[in-house]
Amino acid sequence: MKFDAIIVAGGRGSRLGGVSKPLLEHHGETLLEHALNAVKDAEGIAVVGAHALADAVTRYMENAPDSQRVVITREYPNYAGPAAAVAAGRAALDDGPDDESAEWPSAAAEITVVLAADLLEPAPVVKALLEVARRRAPGVEAWVPQDAGGVLQTLACAITTEALKAAIQQAAEPHGSLENASMMRLLATVQMERLKLPEVDFSDIDTPGDAGRHGITVANGH
Repeated sequence: MKFDAIIVAGGRGSRLGGVSKPLLEHHGETLLEHALNAVKDAEGIAVVGAHALADAVTRYMENAPDSQRVVITREYPNYAGPAAAVAAGRAALDDGPDDESAEWPSAAAEITVVLAADLLEPAPVVKALLEVARRRAPGVEAWVPQDAGGVLQTLACAITTEALKAAIQQAAEPHGSLENASMMRLLATVQMERLKLPEVDFSDIDTPGDAGRHGITVANGH
């Protein structure tokens, strides 16, 4: 099944003193690279975040398939929240390549995977999402997992691309934009299946304590 991916990597990292969470290193690679590797089979990948992420994206692209399109973009305005980031990522994938002679798929992939860039183990999450999307039940448009505590993980979900585009348009209409909108607002009109994935690890890095528990060094200016 063909899919696109949007990696949300544009947060401020406020609880880490402004450190870029996607660039923290875990097991020899940045968290962003772990996210990119988790969606390595995607048709196209949009990384939504600061230009400082470019080096990590370039390292990933050294071994990426030639046919895969990878773009970096930003939500508008900067730090406008996760829904705005997802909308920016989808728009970047739909814009087409800058090089008009490049050959890319003329149509968007059927499914879009949305993934936060600060998950420690994103690959099992993506695998579980794609497995359930392949055997989708009639009428279901999105798959949003629950962690072991029952909390919905909206930044680790899969959604049909058609439903995502419609949801972006509908969610933006009342206020004219998605600035500061939550993922739940974005997904409000989508027929969602809540996935119970108690064995999947949704650990992420939000605080110095989170980093320390997983052996991640947080350096000023990193």
